[in-house]
Amino acid sequence: MAKAEIGTAKYQSKKLKASGLQKLKYYCQLCQKQCRDANGFKNHLNSPSHTGRISNLESSGEARSLVDEYSTQFKSDFMRLLKINHGTKKVNANKFYQEYILNDKHHVHMNSTRWGSLTAFIKYLGQNGLVKVENAGGVDDDEFNLEIRLVDSSGDGNKSNNDREKELKSEEDLSMKLLNQQIKQGQAVAATTDTSSIPSKEIKLSTGPVKLSLKKTTKKPIKKIRSAFDSDDDD
Repeated sequence: MAKAEIGTAKYQSKKLKASGLQKLKYYCQLCQKQCRDANGFKNHLNSPSHTGRISNLESSGEARSLVDEYSTQFKSDFMRLLKINHGTKKVNANKFYQEYILNDKHHVHMNSTRWGSLTAFIKYLGQNGLVKVENAGGVDDDEFNLEIRLVDSSGDGNKSNNDREKELKSEEDLSMKLLNQQIKQGQAVAATTDTSSIPSKEIKLSTGPVKLSLKKTTKKPIKKIRSAFDSDDDD
């Protein structure tokens, strides 16, 4: 079938369809290529480009490490988005997985990791204490009924913070206790001091009218001291 010409409505329609999220089982993580159906995915797996990459990985021995890298990246992105979007709230595992794959079209797909299904991955998280897993429907191994809740890994930090707050509170209580003791000691010293033994001068203020008396002063005569050389005739 001939390809649609660039600029035509058919070309734009195919471009929009290709930009959307399609079936994940037809996505090749190694080549980062999305195929539309099973036939296209089969042709891609048999293509020289894909088979060449596979042979290079097998010859170099990096196939196992590549799967581990994809698995680590998938788990990291999954847990990061779970913490951001839901925190420690309970959420259906399948619904959140739909959020995860819609968040980024070019995310690491599960078919390239060590886990073959969402149930296996959720069980792995639960066994490692990363999430709490509950079965809401009562049916074993049903990924559509599994509910997960993020385990708060900062519990130790909160515990340390609480211990520190308790220590600070104890220090404050001790400081207040010492201060109250000092206040009581000062009050006791002030109470035992005899203030009556300290002499005090009382100043009596007269509230009556002030009387002023004017007395005439007489001038005393000055006695003349006679000298031995003075004559008797001199007065």
